[in-house]
Amino acid sequence: MHTIIRIWVVVLAVVFSVGSVAGSTDDIQTSARVVAFADVHGAFDDWVALLKELGVVDDALDWRAGNTHLVSVGDLIDRGPGSREVVELLMKLDKQADQAGGAVHLTLGNHEVMVMTGDLRYVSAAEFTAFAGDETQNDRDALYADYRRYNSGGEEAIVRAAFDQQYPPGYVALRKAYSRGGALGRWLLQQQFVVKVNDKVYMHGGIASEFSEKSLASVNETLKKELIDFLESMEALREAGVMPLHVGYHNRLQFLNARAEEFVAANPKTRADWFEPLQRVFEAQQYKVFSEESPNWYRGTAMCHPYAESFNTERFLKGVGAKQLVMGHTPTRGLVQERMDGLAIRLDTGMLKSVYKGRASALVSQGNEDYVHYLGDTEKARPTTESRGLAQRLSGMDDAALEAFMRSAPVTNVTDIGTGVTKPKRVTQTQNGITHDSVFKYEDTHPGLESRSRYIPRRYRDSDRFVYDVAAYKLDRMLGWEMVPTSILGEVEGGKGALSAWVGNAINERDRLEKELPFEGYCKQQEQYRLRFVFDILIHNDDRNLTNILWTKDDYMMMFIDHSLAFRVAERRPKQYRKVHLEVSDLLKTRLKSLNESNLNQALSAYLHPRQIKAILARRDLILKEAVRTSR
Repeated sequence: MHTIIRIWVVVLAVVFSVGSVAGSTDDIQTSARVVAFADVHGAFDDWVALLKELGVVDDALDWRAGNTHLVSVGDLIDRGPGSREVVELLMKLDKQADQAGGAVHLTLGNHEVMVMTGDLRYVSAAEFTAFAGDETQNDRDALYADYRRYNSGGEEAIVRAAFDQQYPPGYVALRKAYSRGGALGRWLLQQQFVVKVNDKVYMHGGIASEFSEKSLASVNETLKKELIDFLESMEALREAGVMPLHVGYHNRLQFLNARAEEFVAANPKTRADWFEPLQRVFEAQQYKVFSEESPNWYRGTAMCHPYAESFNTERFLKGVGAKQLVMGHTPTRGLVQERMDGLAIRLDTGMLKSVYKGRASALVSQGNEDYVHYLGDTEKARPTTESRGLAQRLSGMDDAALEAFMRSAPVTNVTDIGTGVTKPKRVTQTQNGITHDSVFKYEDTHPGLESRSRYIPRRYRDSDRFVYDVAAYKLDRMLGWEMVPTSILGEVEGGKGALSAWVGNAINERDRLEKELPFEGYCKQQEQYRLRFVFDILIHNDDRNLTNILWTKDDYMMMFIDHSLAFRVAERRPKQYRKVHLEVSDLLKTRLKSLNESNLNQALSAYLHPRQIKAILARRDLILKEAVRTSR
C-alpha cells in the first residue's frame, strides 16, 4: 500500500452521503400470475420470443399480460448483443404493466452493478456499438485527450489505434447511460436486490450466512446505499478532475492513489476537497454489495452441499415469511433445477446460447401451480431435481455401476501408497477400456465382530476394521450426503479387504495448510464443516484428522475418507467434537430422522454389530437435541 493511503486513512474523517431513490416494494402479495426469468445477458430475440409465448407482450412488444407480475432475477446485460434493447424494453414494460394493473420487478444482478460501476470486462463489442449513435466526436476527442494526459508516450497513430480498440465507439455513451443520472442507470437504481412475491423470494445469486438473518428491507437498504454511495463518490472525483472516464473499475484504486500522492507532494499539509470521496472509494472495497457474499454474487445456494447451505436458506426464508428462493447467476445450461428438496430453484438456464449453450425459460406461478415454460415447448414442465452423485463425479459411473466394476474388473496393478499406519494399497483395475483406481485396506483387528453374540465395549473400543469404510459409505448414501467414496468388500492378491474409490484431483487439509494454499471455493470451509461435525458424531469418528479431509482442487468441495476407526458404541460426542457448535436445518433433520433400526439393520448388519447400530440412533437423537435450528 502506498504512503498516501496510510496518511489519509488516518487523517480524514469518514463521511457517508447516501442519496435516496424511489423503489418498488420488496414484499408483494398478488393473486395474479407471476412469470419469472433469469440471466438474459442480451439474448434479446429469444427473450422476446419467450415473452410472446407466455402472452406477456404482443407482436409490437407492448404489454398484453394485464395484472401479471413479471420478475427478472437480474443479469439482463453483458456478453449478448441485445443488452440495451433488453433493458429499454423492460423499462417500457414496467410503465405499461403498471398502467394495466400488473408489475415488473427486477432484482439487480452482479452484471448490472458491474456496468454501473465501470467494470466493463464482459461488455461485448456489439453492446458498445449499440450506443455508438449516441456519442459525438467531441465525446471521443475529450476521452482521448484525458487518456493522453496520463499516457503521453508513443507514436500518435499507434496510440490512437490502441485507444480506439480499448475504448470503441459507444464507450462514452454507454458509461453515461448506465451512470446514476443516465436513462438506464437511473431506472436500475430504482430496483431492488431482493423481492418477495407471495411465498417466493427472488434474487440474483443466493443467500449467504451473513445475510440469513436480515429482513428484505434491511438487505435492500444496505446494498442500495452502498451502491449509490460508491457512484456518488466516483462522480465527485470525476467532477474534481481526478477520475477520468477512461479509468475502469479495476484500475481505479491504483490510479487514484497516484493522484493523491501527486497532490500531497505538490501541496504539503493541504487537504484536497476531493479527499473525502477518495476515502469513501477506498473504503468501498469492504462494501457488501461488492462481496462474493452479497445476494447478487453469492453462488453457495446454487452450488454448495444442500445439507450445509439449507441452513442459511431456511433461516432466511423463515425470517421473511417465504417458502422458496428463486435465483439465477449460476447457469444450468438448459434445465431449471430444484435443490434442497425444492427449497431453492436455479432459474438461469443459459439463455444466451452463444456463450452458455442453454435455452430461454421461465418459472410460472399461478394459484397453487408452479411450472416451467421452455421456449418452443408446448408442454408444462417441472423443475429437474439436481444430480449430485459422487461416484459419477469421480469415475463417470453411478454407484451401482462402479460397485460392479470394482467387483469384477481384473486388477492390473497394485502399489503401496506409502502413508498410513495400516499400509493401504492403491489398486488399478481395467476392463472394456475403462481404468479405475481404488484404495485397498485390509486391516481387521476383530474379524466377525458384527455377528458376535455380545459386544464388549472395553474390548472392542479400539477396533480397526476395513468393513467400517464400507459401513460409512452405505450410511452416507442412506442419508443422501454423497461425500464418502463408493466402497465394497473385495479381495486383492488373495487377501480380503475393502476397496474404496480413489479420489483424484483432490488435496487433503494438511497438505493445503503446509503449502499455504488459500481456500478458494464458493463453499465456505466452516459451513462445510457443519456436515463434518454431524457425520463424525453420528458415526462416532474420533479419528478425523487433516489427512482424511479432502478438498477438490478446482472448487474446494469436501469429501471424507478413512473410517476404519469409527462406529464406537458410546452415546456421546467423540472427544474432538465435545464443544463444537452444531447447526441442523429442517432438511438435514428430515434425513437424519429417516434412519431407524430396521433400515439401518438392513443396510449395515453385514458390517456392524447391533449395538453399534443402536448407538448410531442414540447419537442421532443427541445431535437433534443439541443442534441449533433454523427458526429464529
